[in-house]
Amino acid sequence: MANVAEGILELLRVCGVHTIYGVTGDAVFPLFDALAKQGEGGIRFIGATDETAAAFMASYHAKLTGELGVCVASSGPGAANFVNGLADAYFDGAPVLALTGQVASGKLGTGAKQEIDQQKLFSAVTKNSHIVVNGAAALHAVQRSAALAARERTVTHVAVPEDVWQQEIPAAPAVDVRTFAREAGGFAGDLDDAVRRLRQAKRPLLVVGQRDVALREAVERLADVWGAGIVMAQQAKGLLPDEHPRVLGGVGEAYLPAALHEADCVLQVGAVTFEKQYVDPNVTTVQALDKPDVIDPGRGSLALVGNLREILAALRDRLTLNDNAEWQEKIYREKLHRSGLIDKQLATTSQPLHPAHVMAVLGDLVPADAVIVCDIGAHVHWFDSYFMANEQAVLISSRWRSLGAGLPGAIGAALAQPERTVVALVGDGGMLASLGALCTAVKYAVPVTVVIVNNRRYEIEAERMARRGMEPEGIDVPEPDFSALAASCGAWCRKVTSHDELTAAWHESRDVSGPVVLDVHVARAELPFLRG
Repeated sequence: MANVAEGILELLRVCGVHTIYGVTGDAVFPLFDALAKQGEGGIRFIGATDETAAAFMASYHAKLTGELGVCVASSGPGAANFVNGLADAYFDGAPVLALTGQVASGKLGTGAKQEIDQQKLFSAVTKNSHIVVNGAAALHAVQRSAALAARERTVTHVAVPEDVWQQEIPAAPAVDVRTFAREAGGFAGDLDDAVRRLRQAKRPLLVVGQRDVALREAVERLADVWGAGIVMAQQAKGLLPDEHPRVLGGVGEAYLPAALHEADCVLQVGAVTFEKQYVDPNVTTVQALDKPDVIDPGRGSLALVGNLREILAALRDRLTLNDNAEWQEKIYREKLHRSGLIDKQLATTSQPLHPAHVMAVLGDLVPADAVIVCDIGAHVHWFDSYFMANEQAVLISSRWRSLGAGLPGAIGAALAQPERTVVALVGDGGMLASLGALCTAVKYAVPVTVVIVNNRRYEIEAERMARRGMEPEGIDVPEPDFSALAASCGAWCRKVTSHDELTAAWHESRDVSGPVVLDVHVARAELPFLRG
């Protein structure tokens, strides 16, 4: 016999879960007792300083690996703090299982301390949310929720009342939910109509919004036959290197290639939430998506839904080589133009550093197999345009866009794949929002490099308010000494104000075994293509 807590841990272990992120509390004490008593080969627990960070860690663990991310919190405010991080996973399609404690079953509905209707609380950011009120049903509920999260790449939640964790249950064989996560074949949609539209294009553009290395060859081969330029969405940056002859670079507030406005047909691969605003909605568009719930009706009525590799292969097989020499020349000139902008930034040594210069330099420093986790802020747009990706994995909060996700997300990525260099690219506001996570990185000696792009204000908000004729307010960020703060947490840190200091600090930090913080002070630079 085992109790519910022990049975759930064994089920998760069989399902390949090797790390759980979370924060302890009264309503989950039995689960933590079971974690502590595991034998060799048990699941590792990573204690975050707050539940929001734990949920972000699980989300980015899942985004990077495709594995089930798991996070745990107590009842009441512990569970409520999960919402922000779970929303990130839910809207970006990351498979995450959230486990929370709840008040004892005899107190449900009595207004007891820390009681809240968790199913109602999580309804907007989970595929399903259940409460287990009987130990005999616990493993079944967790197994179904884990399988659903893995199969549909979504977020599920199970709440367990405090007294249910310790109920004894008979031993039962666990089913590996990874069996249900295998990719299905086939696709639906009007392939004939899609091919017809693609054949008519003289200035075709591929916009890639799905980061899946298995798609790399399919995207490349289709683009060659179709004669298309390629735009990589933020979450797909690095899938093909920026030096690829067809990749036009990132699209956003810092840079818009002229070719973007001249395309006469767009094939969108995967959901594109940010970049689509820069593509004319009247241009002929075909959407290739893996799930029907991400179809964008504003992009036209034609969508192919299913296995993306099969969709791209079917389109390629029915196309003939596109004779569009003028468009190929346009793509070539666009690449030369962007390369010139980057070379200009690399040659600039003015102080304070321009954020574009910082991104161009990092493009030379960050290894090709690295993972880069971007927080939200103006720095992301400079990164999109001036960081020359070389097949690095770039992760970002694509739809939820929460400030403060970068550092805890990078911790989750580094713990999931410790053999890779992991960089958290954050603004000063994002760093302040996630300082507690730095303590977690120090506690577990997580080898993550935090690059703070520090301009001491919320740049995008300041510019947008000004462009709307408003008086900017609430845009100044407190100016602590991040180097001193990082040192007080136990992290290796350097303050950077020049090109030479940036390169020197990067190389010096490569010998550090734990977390690294580079506080890079930059100029307040206006984004040239900022939309009000």
